[in-house]
Amino acid sequence: MKYLKPISLVVLILCAAVLMYVIITYETKVEYIVSGETIISCKTNAKHPVIPASVDNKAVTAIGSRAFRDNSSMITVKLDDGIVEIKDEAFYNCSALREIFIPKSVTYISPTAFTGCPEFAKVEVDQGNKVYKSFNGVLFKDGMSEIVYFPVSFMRTEYYIAHGTRIIGEKAFYKSPLYTVHMPDTVIYIQDYAFAESTDMKTITLPANLIYLGENVFLGNGKLRTITIGTGVEIQPNSVDGISFYEQYQLYGAGTYVKTGNDWEYIHSKN
Repeated sequence: MKYLKPISLVVLILCAAVLMYVIITYETKVEYIVSGETIISCKTNAKHPVIPASVDNKAVTAIGSRAFRDNSSMITVKLDDGIVEIKDEAFYNCSALREIFIPKSVTYISPTAFTGCPEFAKVEVDQGNKVYKSFNGVLFKDGMSEIVYFPVSFMRTEYYIAHGTRIIGEKAFYKSPLYTVHMPDTVIYIQDYAFAESTDMKTITLPANLIYLGENVFLGNGKLRTITIGTGVEIQPNSVDGISFYEQYQLYGAGTYVKTGNDWEYIHSKN
């Protein structure tokens, strides 16, 4: 027994030495494939990579479609100034990605850039960017007049869109965790798939001044049971699942609609 403690201490020291060796010799690897000025593929084990605006002395201005797909290492990503575009599903299925920093040079971010990133919680934008802004981690553009992207790991059950916002962009709240969204009367356009697959959403009141409701806005929202809408809104036949809501709205106009079974029913006038 008298040798037990010294032996345990030796084992502990050896384990610590092995761990330090692994840490010291761990190599961060990154391999870019670039076509033209677009990164079309990247393999990296880095947790906090900075994506460069040049590779092998060649300019990079775009992150290509699915360029970083299926990466499980990246937690935060920073883009170098000089990158202009982030294309469709550029970070598709990056399972650990939580945050991205957008430089002032970026002028286009695809609505699907962060599809399949279940931990994604925050977008930060350089204050010098003239197209995009971030507010509490949510992505806007055109001087906060359009909401572009609401992170899927944003830990709230309801969200108040800032007054002055006019457009809810395509897939802006796609697969959001929200039960409801409060929209100011400044919102006049809700674009395609804006709230699609937001499976916890239960009720929504559309803005009084809304003039357009795009295609498949509420596609796959199985828990949505109540919609309140004003008059004169141009809605697509598939704005709300099936055609039942569209048909009811053509008959009755402004009011509250409740879903019973697979069909929507007009309840009463909004006024």
